[in-house]
Amino acid sequence: MTNNLTVPEKALVEALIVGLKKRLDDNLKGVRTDMQQTLEDAGIERLSVKLPSGLKVGSITTSAPGKKPEITDEAAFTRFVEEFAPTEVMTIKVVRPSYAKKLLDEMEARGAAEIVDPEHHEIIEVDGAEMKEGRAASHSVTWEKEGLDILAAAWRAGELDHIDGLPQLTSGGAQ
Repeated sequence: MTNNLTVPEKALVEALIVGLKKRLDDNLKGVRTDMQQTLEDAGIERLSVKLPSGLKVGSITTSAPGKKPEITDEAAFTRFVEEFAPTEVMTIKVVRPSYAKKLLDEMEARGAAEIVDPEHHEIIEVDGAEMKEGRAASHSVTWEKEGLDILAAAWRAGELDHIDGLPQLTSGGAQ
């Protein structure tokens, strides 16, 4: 790609690309935050991405936040496991990581900081654990076949210039 360039020209190309990427990344953070809020406010789960001509180039799909169990009080959790399954507590009173994972997986599947006692089939609240937000709501962009190339070509051709907030590139000596 840059085989015919001098070392200073290669350095300039890299600096330019790194700089543009930083500007785009900074811009993207704000755009994604605004888009996420817009999608949530409007109750939109899936949205087509179309050029002004109506040609679909991709889609945006939301994902809901999920709850995950988290051990919030190690001592209480250890006491719980010691009473419930004493062989799973090591001498130094630390819950075996594999057993903690098993309990956390079960709590995640149940959607609550509780497990089912396999012997008595009772639901037991787990001390020292509670449900917390596991990840924030988000969204993703997926592309139609060649959608990214079509979108890039439309952008380069100036077909999207009327949209505020899009980065603008000019070529050659254009001002």
